[in-house]
Order: sequence, then structure tokens, then C-alpha cells
Amino acid sequence: MTKDTSTNPFSFPFSGDVIQAINPWALWLRLMSQIGFVNINLTKSSDPALERRITEGVAGYGRQLGRVIELLEALLTHTDKTVWSAGEKKALDDFLDLAAEIAAVKDGYTAPTRSNIDRFIKGIHRLKESDEQKYDEVIERLRKELIP
Repeated sequence: MTKDTSTNPFSFPFSGDVIQAINPWALWLRLMSQIGFVNINLTKSSDPALERRITEGVAGYGRQLGRVIELLEALLTHTDKTVWSAGEKKALDDFLDLAAEIAAVKDGYTAPTRSNIDRFIKGIHRLKESDEQKYDEVIERLRKELIP
């Protein structure tokens, strides 16, 4: 809105019309991605209607990402990694650990990743220090299950 300055060319602070939309929910909505059963999507897309049809009619983001992970695992299984640098091999190991953890969550068990095995071994050492009898029982069970 413009102010008529034909009669008075001077404007003092706070003397004119000030219009500003203040939306107290804007920050809160940016921080929250889901409220109950209502999804709020603040991502930018070049074709939001198409993206919505794909995620609702074909596959959600989780399923799409799952398929990509499964494909990458299959491809990496049959890839010669002997020429890979140490950093590339670490990235591969990290990716495979991530894939294993996702599969474990889907199937309801703890993934046997390097970090999980390290935590398990630390727990076994603590058990040995705190309860030798339970430690022996656990070790015997592991031997029966893992060593033919």
C-alpha cells in the first residue's frame, strides 16, 4: 500500500501504514516433518504433482531407497575392488554396514556390522569381569552356534 505524499512529503518513523505477514507456525512447520497423520512436505520439486503421484502410486521414498541399496549391494558384490584406494574401501564398508543395519531393522535383529561386533566383544569382556559363570555360558553357546 502506498502513502499519499502529495499533501505531506515527510514521513516520521511509525507514521505510515506497515503491513507484514507474521506466521508464527512457519518456523515450527519447518522443524516438524510430520504431525500425527498429516505429512507436511517442504521440499522443493520441479514437478510436485508428478512426485506425489510416484510416491503415492508407485513407491514411497523408503521403498525407492531400498531398491537402490539392494542394487548397489548386488553390483558391489561382483566388482573387483583390488584397485580401490583405502578411502574407497572404507566408503564401501560403511555403505555395506548401513545396508546391513537397515536389513536388520527390517528383520528385527542386530546387524553383524563391524561396530556392532566391536560393541558385542566389549560387552563379552565386561561380562567376563563381572560374572565369570554367565561369561562361560555365553562363550559355550557361541561355540555351539558358530563352530560346527
